[in-house]
Amino acid sequence: SLNAMLKDMQEILDARARAYNCSFSIALKSTLLNGGNVHVLSAGGASRATKFAWGSITKMWTGASIMQLIARGVLSLNEPAAPYIDEQLAKMKTISFPGMEGFGTLADLYGEAVNNVTLHNLLAMQSGIPDFDTANPSRSGPDLDPFRATVYSKPKMDFLEPLLMAEPWVALHKLTSTPGEGFHYSSTNFGLLGLVLAHHAGVTDIRLFNQSFFLPPSLSHVREEIDWALTGSPVDHGVVAGYDRTDYNGQDPKKNPAGIDVGRVHGVFAGFTASDFVGTTSAVAELGHALWGSSSLLLPKAYRDLMVPKLHSHDFRTSFYGLASQNVGLMGITGGTGEYAIAYGHLGATYGYDSILAYNPKLDLAIAVASNIETPDQLQPSDTFCRVFNRAKNFMIGEAVQKCTFVQSGYYGGTCTCK
Repeated sequence: SLNAMLKDMQEILDARARAYNCSFSIALKSTLLNGGNVHVLSAGGASRATKFAWGSITKMWTGASIMQLIARGVLSLNEPAAPYIDEQLAKMKTISFPGMEGFGTLADLYGEAVNNVTLHNLLAMQSGIPDFDTANPSRSGPDLDPFRATVYSKPKMDFLEPLLMAEPWVALHKLTSTPGEGFHYSSTNFGLLGLVLAHHAGVTDIRLFNQSFFLPPSLSHVREEIDWALTGSPVDHGVVAGYDRTDYNGQDPKKNPAGIDVGRVHGVFAGFTASDFVGTTSAVAELGHALWGSSSLLLPKAYRDLMVPKLHSHDFRTSFYGLASQNVGLMGITGGTGEYAIAYGHLGATYGYDSILAYNPKLDLAIAVASNIETPDQLQPSDTFCRVFNRAKNFMIGEAVQKCTFVQSGYYGGTCTCK
């Protein structure tokens, strides 16, 4: 029964909260599950109303906003992005926006080749523009992250564009790859897409940009559960306290198992429209289903389908990233085969928080998982998703209840096993 499923999921979540010593919240939405109602479960001190910082989950909403403009004919997927961004930068210079010293155009930062970078290249992580995020997990040596150290040393600093795009390790006056080739994850791409959105919204001061404009009237209730943290800290935006338990830059989780409290660190939201989304798991599940689900509330289906990664290839380099989306099924988190192995959406990791939103089309099921800790391997969202997804599948297709475990085998992968 539905009640038995929810009871089992609550037990799963309670056990995960104890195992990881953190707050958890999950939300599920499917048109095939109880009339499409959202189901929310929480543990470890969280509640239905708890807001989390969602990191790169933001990229899906930024991508959907761009695709809305493309669907309306305002933009073209394969047109260069630089003209829009350069016009936005010129407007921002008129108000002496912080971080604009010493340059005026993208070409000033990345060379003339950047003028060939298209909106598609930015959405697909194929621009060749370096990442401002310097997290570099290592399997053989110390984990280093110079930008993280800067964020923690300047806790009241807001790290927006254009400051980030002009950092010396980003502004190399050349691209690091040919636009349209390969896969090169860079959050800088989505900060630049935010400048395109601000330009078309007529907003000169991007600190005032409200990305909720992309929500249709049918999702107006979601606006009450979300925020865009362009400035300020998690505490300022009513977000549950988050803790960095990584081992970057010599941090020692064994000596400080609770982790670094990032509640008052503005840089948790560094990246503008790459990482500034705040909300409840209920809101994320609703938005995720509105984007990827059968209703296609956020985009016409033809344009939504352009965003979906390649689902029937196991080549990570060519199939992991679509347009503002990740093929998280390649990470082994579903434990299924055939159509039940498929899941796409996005991971969300930022300082002090790890999360995931994943959608399975066979079940028309979107699941959001949020935690208020950041760990070196980002294991806890995948582990929880594996167990919750399969318990939902058991109920929805009428199969016997299974017990599942997730064993990680790499930074982005593992094995979900159910018996």
